Amino acid sequence: MSLLIKMADQLKNIIEDIARDFLNSALTLRYDICTCAICKNDMLAHILSHVPAKYVTTEQGALHTIMQQTRAEHQAEVARAILQAIELIGKNPRHKIKEDKNQTFNLLLEKIHEDRNIDFRHYHQDLLRRRVAVRIKTLGLPSYSEYLRLLINSPEEYDRLFEVLCINVSEFLRDTDVWVQMRKLFEADIRHKKSNHERSIRVWSAGCANGEEPYTIAILLREILGTELSGFSVEIIATDVDKKAMEAAKKGQYEKNSIKNLEKSIVDKHFCCSGGLYEVNDQIKKMVSIKYLNLTSNDLVTGCDFVLCRNVFIYFDRSLQEQLLMKYYNGLKPNGYLTMGKSETLIREATQIFEPIDVENRIYRKKAA
Repeated sequence: MSLLIKMADQLKNIIEDIARDFLNSALTLRYDICTCAICKNDMLAHILSHVPAKYVTTEQGALHTIMQQTRAEHQAEVARAILQAIELIGKNPRHKIKEDKNQTFNLLLEKIHEDRNIDFRHYHQDLLRRRVAVRIKTLGLPSYSEYLRLLINSPEEYDRLFEVLCINVSEFLRDTDVWVQMRKLFEADIRHKKSNHERSIRVWSAGCANGEEPYTIAILLREILGTELSGFSVEIIATDVDKKAMEAAKKGQYEKNSIKNLEKSIVDKHFCCSGGLYEVNDQIKKMVSIKYLNLTSNDLVTGCDFVLCRNVFIYFDRSLQEQLLMKYYNGLKPNGYLTMGKSETLIREATQIFEPIDVENRIYRKKAA
């Protein structure tokens, strides 16, 4: 019996250690709930009460504790219990709340809007909170209110904050199957324009980040038009809200990993390599106009044959997504094309004003009014 008691104590201690480690990790970026010592202890108690000690009996009757079982099994149970504990206790602590964290977070967003004219209030709040929390943790601050105070006293912090909020990870020909279809559409559009004696094409890259997307478009159009390029008016308008990313886009310099999807002949033709960086040549740069544009504002690029807005919607709530889809609809010429990110899709009324061209690659065409 003493052996069983000892094994039970060991099991309890191991589960408690797992629970404590998981809980501390889960609370690392949670500035939106109470994480004081009292609440942490309450959460831990809740977790342990929902993760019972388990024994498994073999055919020989031997008892095995968690030390002989898969740790992952108990980790999954603990993870589920942690989510419950955070919702139950973190948002409803048994002690008096000193600060309304949601209210302070909203004040923070209002301050950003007031100072930088960027309205993050319609961004996905969970995603936004995590991104802001990353910056707060880096600075070692304890709360939203302290971070708000920092922004007031040190406006230069905005630049670092926007670097975190606007994740600019891309590459040339990202999602290559999308670009296979885009090239076909570019070619068809150019053939149609030639037959109608038109000599212009206008493309909007909304959320251009470091420039890989608009420069990819420029390279494709230059390859398609060849010697006819000089007789065509090609406008590629690349917009973003991240000024640092825009400066990087204007330089057009990229690590080797960014061009991994391009054939060597294309790289040799359209890039110059120096100091380990690959820079798009001046002919490609001249085809792209990089401008600041806040998608949450009323600003609009009009008269577009193509609009590409890929992997941007994930930042916005449903209301703003609907507004953006109408903005792109109004920015497109009749029968113009909209390309979205592979994880994104049309919603509500937008399904009535755009028709799918390639659902898998999220390419749609504006319906005639």
